[in-house]
Amino acid sequence: MLGCAILSYGMTIVIKSEAGTCPNDLVAVVLSDKIRKKFAPVRVGVDLLFALSGFLLGGTVGIGTLICAFVVGPVAGYFLPLNERLIKNMIKRL
Repeated sequence: MLGCAILSYGMTIVIKSEAGTCPNDLVAVVLSDKIRKKFAPVRVGVDLLFALSGFLLGGTVGIGTLICAFVVGPVAGYFLPLNERLIKNMIKRL
């Protein structure tokens, strides 16, 4: 759980700083913008879709995968506005 929270916090800093979002994060960002839905549920859906795709291709989906799929999106949804303000304040100071 702590790992998911740390991942979510770091991910939102990268997303809001526009420093080069990784592809799997970018899918959720673009989808949430296009369909005008909050990031958290879109991220959960994307993570579950990726897990299902991996499973269908012969991979293993364990309890940790499912916990992460359901935790990262909501925690990132919480941190996104906080880190947006943090990044904007840092840029103003420069």
